[in-house]
Formats: sequence, structure tokens, C-alpha cells
Amino acid sequence: MNVIEMFASIDGEGSRQGFLCTFLRLYDCNIRCSYCDTTYSYGPEVDYEQLTVQEVTDKIEQLGNHRVTITGGEPLLQEPEVIELIDELTKRNKQYDFNIETNGTIVPSFHRDNVFFTYDYKGPSSLAEDSMNRDIMKAATERDLLKFVVGTPQDLDRMRRVLETYPTKAQAYVSPIWGQIEAVTIVDYMKDHNLQNVRLQLQIHKFIWDPNEKGV
Repeated sequence: MNVIEMFASIDGEGSRQGFLCTFLRLYDCNIRCSYCDTTYSYGPEVDYEQLTVQEVTDKIEQLGNHRVTITGGEPLLQEPEVIELIDELTKRNKQYDFNIETNGTIVPSFHRDNVFFTYDYKGPSSLAEDSMNRDIMKAATERDLLKFVVGTPQDLDRMRRVLETYPTKAQAYVSPIWGQIEAVTIVDYMKDHNLQNVRLQLQIHKFIWDPNEKGV
């Protein structure tokens, strides 16, 4: 596996926000979002560690958390190894619970009872919306999350239209691009459009640590 970093922290967002969690960040991404906050995870000049699935499994066990988030970059670019890792950890301990954070371009080919997906939908300000695979809305289950990262009123409008046009079982979350839009603007929009099934989230790790700090 091509690994950027592994560390223990709290989950800063999503349905497990605030819980202790182990993060596995994998190398490389197939899109380039304008607001990416993990640019150190892709590109030919980036250093990454090549580890066996066994080595990654051992390290995750050592970190001691049963909640694991696999992220990137784009983790589904290494899907066979991700599946192998999940199955090996689950074989060792049935308590493991996995969140795979994916950028909305790839529909996963697998499902496990202890795995859920956080699918990003990239709005206009990302400059990557053309890469979105709208089949993720059909593939998503009740446990999965559909996350809209927004920075402008146009992004909010796109979120609303996507949810109206592509019914999904996923839980809808909206999150501000750090430094680009105020949370109150999003709340006002939710009230104005009666978005009863959209949940605002803030990245609490960026309030606890420096927003640019790695490994937290």
C-alpha cells in the first residue's frame, strides 16, 4: 500500500465526530479540487511509504482504536489493498468499524457490514464537478454519508438541486470550505429552503489544532 500517514486522533467530522479514531491516509488522487487541504497526499514530488497490507494492519492494531477512517487522496485508487486490509483487521477483531472517505468519482465495488462510505460531492467552486459520478447517489446506503463541501451560494444551490434530482438513501451533510464561507450563511440557507434532511458539520479538528497541521 502507498501510505502518506497513519495516526490516532479524534474524528473531526461526520457521523463519528468527536470519537477516537485511527486515520490511514493513502497516496494519490485522480482529481484536483481548488480547495484541497491535503495537497501533500498526491503528485509526483510527494514522498510516500510503500507498506505491505500486513504492515499497515499491524500499525493500526498498535494504535488501538476500533474506529478507522481510510482517506486520501483517493483511497479507492487502491481498492484491492483496502479490501484486503479491512478483511484482515476484521478477522483479527470484529469490533473494527471503517469509514472510507472518497471523492465522489468512483463507485466502490464492495460492501461490508462494518464499512460505510463518505462520498464527497464537489460543487462549482471546486473546479472538479465534471468528475463527479452521480451513480454514487444510487449506490449509497442509509449508513453512508453524502458530503457537500461548499464555499459559495452557488455551491449551496447546487447541493439543493443535486438532492432534488438524485434521490439517495445517504445522510446528507454540508460543510464549509475553511475560510471561504461563514457557517451562519449555510444555516440561513438551510432555513430559507427548509432543508430538513441536511446536517451542518464543522471540521472540529481545525478548531482544536492549527488548520494546516498534519497528522491530527
